[in-house]
Amino acid sequence: MPQNTAGQRREPPPEGPIQRAAQGMMLLSTLLFVISALAVSSAILVYTAWRHDLKNGVFALIFAVMSAQIAINWLRWRKEEGEPG
Repeated sequence: MPQNTAGQRREPPPEGPIQRAAQGMMLLSTLLFVISALAVSSAILVYTAWRHDLKNGVFALIFAVMSAQIAINWLRWRKEEGEPG
């Protein structure tokens, strides 16, 4: 059970259909953001490799790695929240 800063136990707020719908919308929006970041970073990486653009290729590689890290953190967050998947 969660505790506040004074060490007292507190009850979690009740979850109604509106709260579940809001959580679902937030989850969907973050998932779409993560997927779009992965798609854009992959496309930039492929484009710079195709053009043999080494100057911008380093940026594209860093962007792709960061996007992959975001996706991994999103999956970890989902598992911590107790959501299936």
